[in-house]
Amino acid sequence: MAETPAMTKQQAELTNSKRSGLDLYKDLAVGSEASFVTFFGYELATFLFANLPGLLGYGARSVFYKSIFKECGRRPGIGRGVILRRPNSVSIGSKVLIDDYATLDVRGDKGEIVISDHVSIGRLSSIVSKDGKVILKSGVNIGSYCRVATQSLVEIGESTLVAAYAYVGPGNHQHSDTDAPLISQDMEIKGGVKIGSHCWIGARATILDGVTIGDGAVIGAHSLVNCNIPAKAIAVGTPAKVVKYLDEAA
Repeated sequence: MAETPAMTKQQAELTNSKRSGLDLYKDLAVGSEASFVTFFGYELATFLFANLPGLLGYGARSVFYKSIFKECGRRPGIGRGVILRRPNSVSIGSKVLIDDYATLDVRGDKGEIVISDHVSIGRLSSIVSKDGKVILKSGVNIGSYCRVATQSLVEIGESTLVAAYAYVGPGNHQHSDTDAPLISQDMEIKGGVKIGSHCWIGARATILDGVTIGDGAVIGAHSLVNCNIPAKAIAVGTPAKVVKYLDEAA
């Protein structure tokens, strides 16, 4: 029999041979503490409507997905093939748009995603809470192919634009135990990411855990942000450095 390889905690949990496949799937889909009524409602809604195309699909999901979220406002626009994990831990406001094949993924019993009114999440983007909390305030626009993930907190302020392929909130594996494989070591948590209101995060930018970005700041494309950026600053580079302030004279 092959030796079990080193894995992350999540890999180990989801491949636990002591638990049944149904139990593991239920934990992933709606959480181990959720009732089978909640689980059945989730299964029925996603089976019938997740991939229904066109106007009929948008209309059906707008009506029938409301019951599987923790909270849901008016007129949600939920695209085709959207992946929802533990939607009973997800709150969305009114007139939220979640484009095709995006993912809202809550992991762990303490995880939570809160999406305010008029938020737009682009195609194939992932919002992931691993026993942490993601807060997207009113008017936030997440472009396509982005990843916003946390094991503590990510908060993105009102009307902030996150351009395509951006990566917000990733932590680093600790190197405290040199004898243990990196993949199995705990993540280094630095308190999360806070991005202010009316910011612009450029395409393919990476915002690391522990960073605060002030209101109205601009982060250049392909930048790596590993330190705090003041309000109304323009920061570019790897690592990102402030090159100018928006209120400076041209």
